[in-house]
Amino acid sequence: MNKLDFDSLKLKAAVEFGSEYTYKIKNGGLGLTLYIDATTKEAAHTARSKAPINWEGLYVIVVYSSASSEPDDLVYDPKLA
Repeated sequence: MNKLDFDSLKLKAAVEFGSEYTYKIKNGGLGLTLYIDATTKEAAHTARSKAPINWEGLYVIVVYSSASSEPDDLVYDPKLA
């Protein structure tokens, strides 16, 4: 597959599963893998309910970042001040 094929598959995924996610195609342990990057755990759950495990010959993994950008979650280290 070339870059145009990858871009076409990512566009097709955005149409089928939602444009609010970011899509990447990489080689993984099970072959070519479509990564769906959601912003929150809830969005990842919604994406997983829409996307099958295998799609268009690609293994599908849904990921999200668990890091919070809330100021209350930041840790103060006096050594760094």
